[in-house]
Amino acid sequence: MSMLKTSLLAAAATLAVASAAQAADPIMPTPVTPIVPVVDPVYDWSGFYAGVRVGGLNDTVDTDWLVGGELGVNAQWDMFVLGAEAAVDAVFGTPDTYAYGEITARGGVAFSEVLLYGTVGYGSDFDAAAGVGDQVLAGVGVEFAVSDSISVDGRYVYGWGVDAADDDIHKFTIGANFHF
Repeated sequence: MSMLKTSLLAAAATLAVASAAQAADPIMPTPVTPIVPVVDPVYDWSGFYAGVRVGGLNDTVDTDWLVGGELGVNAQWDMFVLGAEAAVDAVFGTPDTYAYGEITARGGVAFSEVLLYGTVGYGSDFDAAAGVGDQVLAGVGVEFAVSDSISVDGRYVYGWGVDAADDDIHKFTIGANFHF
């Protein structure tokens, strides 16, 4: 045999053996990647917020309407939220309109977009002639996040008069907050 024929025969034999060896390999299925469930992100109540509110303030004589604004900050750890808030309201009373301010702390439990909280603090009518005086405040509220930056808040606060001349109050408010 010639050298060319021997080389061609050797190449054909090598190709045949390689094809047979590859055919003997087991066919492996492609790995299945697990489907990761889509989890709704939990709302984060941490950060600063500012808002407006309307409501009513009831003292021992009558119920007055109010409109006001608030600034606050929250910090969240797991499902627990702590915060502080300052608010000023214009109270439209009889016979006069006066300003009522409050500084409160709040703590609560967050269930994603819903925050249930309690609040304590101090409120004052800034020594208005027709005001209700100064109060120690305690109350409860619920806040619902309607988007990443907007929430709706409703609360009830009871105020104990500090001095004998100061009235006890019931205060109901609803409002909206913008979270930064």
